[in-house]
Amino acid sequence: MRCFISPSQSILLATLCAVGLTACGGLNHKKIAETIQQDIASNGGTSVKEVTCPSGIQPEAGKSFECIGEMDNGYTFTIAVQQQDPQGTVIWDVPHAKGLINVPKLESSIQEALTTEIGERPSIACGGVYKAVKPGAGFDCQVVYKTAKVSPSSQKAPKGKPTKPSQPIQVTQTEKVNVTTDSDGNVTWQRILPNLAKATTTKASNTSTEFLAD
Repeated sequence: MRCFISPSQSILLATLCAVGLTACGGLNHKKIAETIQQDIASNGGTSVKEVTCPSGIQPEAGKSFECIGEMDNGYTFTIAVQQQDPQGTVIWDVPHAKGLINVPKLESSIQEALTTEIGERPSIACGGVYKAVKPGAGFDCQVVYKTAKVSPSSQKAPKGKPTKPSQPIQVTQTEKVNVTTDSDGNVTWQRILPNLAKATTTKASNTSTEFLAD
């Protein structure tokens, strides 16, 4: 199975921010943009060069607006921002972008697919929150799960009687998943197994923070 995540698909990383208001009562758009960029960069998304948000946004709970993120490769993407209250608290959704992978969402997607495949819910660790990646570049994620294994019986049954079956024991199984991206920003992951390779991809997660102006 092979799946792709296109750059237009949302991946969320929720951060709640109190941005606050300006002297004129509008949202502090510069602080919002700065906080979003710093949040992405500090969590591994160093490929995001700039974030800009519109000025003149009036505080109103439930209202949304859009900021623009720009990657160092020139690719731009839309960041949806939603106001949580009239005091300048906002939450934003960072979409999957060409050159940027949302790690928690990727881990969730891999976990969901492998749970169906192996019958157990594995632990997935890809490292970090965001990953700045170049087309064709890849990295590995670790997969760990429990599986039942029957150990050979050490007791011999009396002659003429069947051997009592051994009870299965839980053992820890460790595997790897290789993640790669193409020139269009699509993400593909592949489970690494002897004589077996299966691929799948990503979905979404959430981020929020609060913003009040000085």
